[in-house]
Amino acid sequence: MKSLFSLALVLFLSACTTSPQPSNNFAIGIVSSGDYQFISSNAKTYAWHPRSGQTFVDDQNDGVTIKHVFNDAISQSLAEKGYIRVPLQQQPDFLVGYGVALESALNDRELFDKIKLSTGIPAADFANSEQKGSIVIAMYSYPLMELKWHALAQGGANATPQPASEESKLKIKSYVDSMLRDLPKTQ
Repeated sequence: MKSLFSLALVLFLSACTTSPQPSNNFAIGIVSSGDYQFISSNAKTYAWHPRSGQTFVDDQNDGVTIKHVFNDAISQSLAEKGYIRVPLQQQPDFLVGYGVALESALNDRELFDKIKLSTGIPAADFANSEQKGSIVIAMYSYPLMELKWHALAQGGANATPQPASEESKLKIKSYVDSMLRDLPKTQ
């Protein structure tokens, strides 16, 4: 009888407990298309694509500062893999381009229309952020400038970010490193 009572009590108590629904808390979402096979094994140089560094930000943000921070982050990430930036006139092995956008200046539909990539993650799923920020990095063949690989990373962004702060620079660099993770090192 005691065991029957204990079993009934356990069943009753377990029926009363609830499990909280897990909430999405993405730090960053990344999607890419293409591959790096167009980069020869002896490639060592790259140049910026002529239209690289486009920024789609609202009036509260300084697009020039944001561009410099991303230039530095991408250049540093590529240098760590052994690639050297050269002027376009020196006939690089490949081209790199990038763009940066805040959702308030370029929404997901407009972004998809431009690059045909989407993470599918709504801004609300990036915890503690006011809107979504997007980074696109693309690689092109040279001299034909054909798009061969591109990636989109999206994460939470504050309405008034401080891109020049050391914390922001480290965060941006880590996002760029994640996007270029599979790029082979030079030989």
